[in-house]
Amino acid sequence: MKIFSSHAKWILSGEHTVVRGGKAIAFPLHCYVNSVFSEKSKEFSVNSKVSIIKSIIVSLFETASKFTQIPLKDIRRAFTIKNNIPVKTGLGSSAAISVNIANIFKYHGFGGDLFSLARLLENKFHGKSSGLDVTVVLKNKPIVFENNCITSIIEPTFWPHLILTYSGKKSTTSQCIDTVQRMFLKNEKLANELDVLMNQSSNMCEEALKTANFNQLRDGIILGNEVFHKWGLCNEQLTNHMKDLFLDGAVAAKPIGSGLGGYVVSLWEEKPKRDICLTLEKP
Repeated sequence: MKIFSSHAKWILSGEHTVVRGGKAIAFPLHCYVNSVFSEKSKEFSVNSKVSIIKSIIVSLFETASKFTQIPLKDIRRAFTIKNNIPVKTGLGSSAAISVNIANIFKYHGFGGDLFSLARLLENKFHGKSSGLDVTVVLKNKPIVFENNCITSIIEPTFWPHLILTYSGKKSTTSQCIDTVQRMFLKNEKLANELDVLMNQSSNMCEEALKTANFNQLRDGIILGNEVFHKWGLCNEQLTNHMKDLFLDGAVAAKPIGSGLGGYVVSLWEEKPKRDICLTLEKP
């Protein structure tokens, strides 16, 4: 048996803007994993034990087959997909399965660009992938991503208390992308200004992690959250969840995915007393 595994991810700053070449900062999240178990078989088959519909996964294999020119009939393996990455929450479940399938075709002889294949597959979920999610999953390290490529690997100089909590509502990435795109049609000046502000948020967060500047990290996260609000991507449930975090003692919080739900990252001066998934820990 051969096992292909990819971890979840989360984004500190740069969502949506990254599609237009802006800077984004993203981290792998190792407590959630998508795995594909591959066993020898007389023919190609897929067994999905995840919430992603089996037909979608088969479609991903078919797309990869056309891209790599490796016929599925030549892959005599039975694939079983298992997943504990919460879907539609901003944790990159689509990127993880896309990277796994790309790696499967690499294993079966594809010698081309793994990133291009994984990004093509993720397009099946969102219409147009920025490439950020599949890149951080492929690299499995904290990254700064800008203009469709990694510009640096992040090596934080301090370890602030950053946690992820679930807002209680799933989010559809395509809906959020459409919301931002409509803003460009209705008010291009404002939309461009918000891209500049989100890029500023990423610059602040990157510099803060390099210089151990807690206050700058706080301000960068706050600015990113303000942009989400101006995009119209913070609904009542998401807003109330962040208010609860502030009441518990968080000093900053923002969505980590496309918005309108999903997970939230929050910054704390001291480790909070709540059930959390730690996201930035010293090795």
